[in-house]
Amino acid sequence: MPREYTLAPKLKLIVDHLKAVRTLDEYVNGVGLKKDMQDFSNHLQQDLSRSILRPAGWEDLYASEGSLYSSPKSGSPDNQLVQKWCVVEDDVIAIAISPSWPVQDDDEPYAELYVPKDWEKRQQFIAELKPPPGFEHVSQYSDGELAETTSVFKYVRYESYIGPDGRFDATGFVEGFRAATKSLVAMEKEIDQILERLG
Repeated sequence: MPREYTLAPKLKLIVDHLKAVRTLDEYVNGVGLKKDMQDFSNHLQQDLSRSILRPAGWEDLYASEGSLYSSPKSGSPDNQLVQKWCVVEDDVIAIAISPSWPVQDDDEPYAELYVPKDWEKRQQFIAELKPPPGFEHVSQYSDGELAETTSVFKYVRYESYIGPDGRFDATGFVEGFRAATKSLVAMEKEIDQILERLG
């Protein structure tokens, strides 16, 4: 009599739910997830711009390399023709929102204060920043663990919005981005003061 073969538990789970797994694989590796994540990013871009950034006098979020960015609209105190917080040619200190994918992405979704990596006063500036409540400071991590442009940031993790019933709270997730964006916008005066001190 042939010896009975037992599938590994995770493989058995896949085979037991083969139709669902194949549908999910097609969605993740095809165009479905990419399109839906672009739609979500577009929604965040419009919602945060309309509800938080415009009323605060900031530019609408714009997309670049998978993240969304915004800075105050006003000009520099020294030269109104130069955008406020422009610290190196063609680059500014800005809010960065990253709605990372729930799969196939190394990063968790986050909101941060982006600081241009080529700015010679970057380290001094970041050292003076105090993170808002619930945010982390890059100094809490080892060198090289985070991007050079990171200063203060907050993860908006998918797992944090899964309820006890196992359902994802999409409204709460968007609200997490809203709250983080509000906190970063509220740092404007502090950032202005640090920049003034650094000259």
